[in-house]
Amino acid sequence: MQALFNSLRWGPDNRIWGQTAGNGGTVTKPGDPGFEPVAVRGVDFSFDPEKLDFRQENGTAQYGMSFDSLGRRFVCSNSRHLIWVAYERHQAKTNPWFSLPSPLVDIPDDGAAAPVYRISPDEPWRIVRTRWRVAGVVKGVVEGGGRVSGYFTSATGVHLYWGDAFAAEFRDNAFIGDVGSNLVHRKIVKAVDESVQPLGTRPVAGEKTEFLRSRDNWFRPTSFSTGPDGCLYVTDMYREVIEHPWSIPETIKKHLDLNSGNDRGRIYRVAPKGFKSPAIPDLGALADDELVALTDHPNDWHRTTARRLLYERGKAAPPVPAHEPFPAVLASEKPLLDRLDSASGDRWMEAAVLNSLRTPDDLAAAWKASATLPSAFRSELAGMIGRANDAGLLASVGDELASGSPEAATVALLSSLREGLVRAKGNWTSFAANPRWKPMTGKATEILEDAGAPAASRLAAVRLLALLPEAGTRERFQLVLKSGKADPALAAVLVAGISDLDFLIAEFASLPAAARDEVGARLLSSAKGSTAFLEAIRTGKLTLADAPASLVENLRRHADAGVQKLASEVLPPIVKRADVIARYQPALAAKGDPAKGKMVFMKACIACHQTHEGEGILLGPPIATFATAGAETLLERILDPNREVAPQYQAYTFEFQDGTSATGFIASENATETTLRMPGGIDKTFPRTEVSSMKGLGQSLMPEGLEATVPVEEMADLIAYLLSPPKA
Repeated sequence: MQALFNSLRWGPDNRIWGQTAGNGGTVTKPGDPGFEPVAVRGVDFSFDPEKLDFRQENGTAQYGMSFDSLGRRFVCSNSRHLIWVAYERHQAKTNPWFSLPSPLVDIPDDGAAAPVYRISPDEPWRIVRTRWRVAGVVKGVVEGGGRVSGYFTSATGVHLYWGDAFAAEFRDNAFIGDVGSNLVHRKIVKAVDESVQPLGTRPVAGEKTEFLRSRDNWFRPTSFSTGPDGCLYVTDMYREVIEHPWSIPETIKKHLDLNSGNDRGRIYRVAPKGFKSPAIPDLGALADDELVALTDHPNDWHRTTARRLLYERGKAAPPVPAHEPFPAVLASEKPLLDRLDSASGDRWMEAAVLNSLRTPDDLAAAWKASATLPSAFRSELAGMIGRANDAGLLASVGDELASGSPEAATVALLSSLREGLVRAKGNWTSFAANPRWKPMTGKATEILEDAGAPAASRLAAVRLLALLPEAGTRERFQLVLKSGKADPALAAVLVAGISDLDFLIAEFASLPAAARDEVGARLLSSAKGSTAFLEAIRTGKLTLADAPASLVENLRRHADAGVQKLASEVLPPIVKRADVIARYQPALAAKGDPAKGKMVFMKACIACHQTHEGEGILLGPPIATFATAGAETLLERILDPNREVAPQYQAYTFEFQDGTSATGFIASENATETTLRMPGGIDKTFPRTEVSSMKGLGQSLMPEGLEATVPVEEMADLIAYLLSPPKA
């Protein structure tokens, strides 16, 4: 019942808005056989209170929704306490060649599940449950490194205050309840460097207190409102237990009364010290012109109520004016070519400009005018040109790129162009075979074969030759790889350009870690590749020690039943995690060396995590967050990664209609496409129409079995490095 629709609000457009939350469903209109049912899973909604229409809106979060004085919408969820809705569906004119960024954006500078500072004692049942989860006695997500509290776990009822009782610095502040920690949190929402996206900050940097907090465990601040007197009103649900019943183990639940307090509740008024209540007129008795005047009132309640009353009288009720140029231009009917320079540097305005380009002529003009703009913007534009698949435009852009040199910037543009053309089912092979590329590929070949050329130049040359392959390219890559003179980064891009899986499997044992990860992802994408790799282990061409733990784990849980069966025959049985953790207890007693630990990290963790110094791939959680976990918890996380899996890092396997598959966690998704982040930090974006099935694995991407490559003494060093402070 915590996931029912909620937070009905009179919106700035004189529509009634609501949040759908997790349950979803289908909305019908009884008595109107012509009303088409509307599905509301994964969306919020609004409707005109007079016409009783019903429309899907961007969303959804969990409980709580609010508009600020500028008409911006905000929502929240358990561990995402302040989410800005960047744009609404009706504000965006869709473009088949461009996908807008996700509209729900976490804006706090201290993170979605930010620290909170309660003064109420942790409930005994919550302490026991957390210990049981950490020990594996019961299932469930272990949050906060095993801490019972101290961070947002149940953000509720976000409210943007714009009353007139408090001082000016409180205007458009966000107030969010945390019903689990018995407190109300305050954030200042401010603009940063003229960016469209706002930022949420604590009123005082580094403060360790809250706007309102109670020692009473029953204090449950769920909803907020600005009153006619300008004060902040807080609804206190006042319950003994706030928790989803499924999240409480039966052995604990039988000792709790989940209905305790269902006959109670309070409403608090929070007012400034010395506040005196003003006289409140009867707005319903005011004339129309008097109500119109109140639509400019500094108090939310007066302004919104006046607009509502005017609307109910059938009078013109002025909506809240647009707060930013972004929503206004997002639905533009004309190309925003005049905004190219001014949009540069702001991801939202750049998105608005790109979204406005809807004809090949628009794209051509934007391409010509974008020569001096950042490479990331041009890469997005190149992807759109590929998706447009216009022969004349492709030829023109191709001629321009071919006249350049085989450098990284050119490679990035060609990669985006190829990705777009493939998405459009265009013929990249024909485009890449055009003679225009001969001079450039010739230069790239010379650079590749020059062992003394700068490493960055050789990397760019390989990537370009992989995009524009010629006769002999594959063999050339194989020779450089077999020479043993390719550094790890070069080896990784070389194997990406080699299609011969038999060759890659034969060379697998000699490849550096980054290259093995690249080959592993390729092998896992098909049953044929996975089978060939397992057969190589069976026949002794490869040893199990040659295979990264992540590859072994993904072979065990491959989407293809035949691969799973073969893996169960070839791979050794899984060792109980508790036994492995017990065997590694000496690592906790040993004094580890952080410097040596970094070398272990580079060997075992670099494919999914970044070092303190920023090296590696940010696939899993940042290691800066590990420091608060403690050595014992870290050891358990490393050796038993599936004991604690945060929802955003849970793995999914997607099978595609072309017979391939991919495993990763969902980085983002919208109504038309999904982006999957896979091992190695590789992002794969695909239309939903290409998916034949998807399956949540309920596990982490981090594999079990790291003990095969990290002995006990190295584990002590690794833990010491993870717990060491980052260097300034």
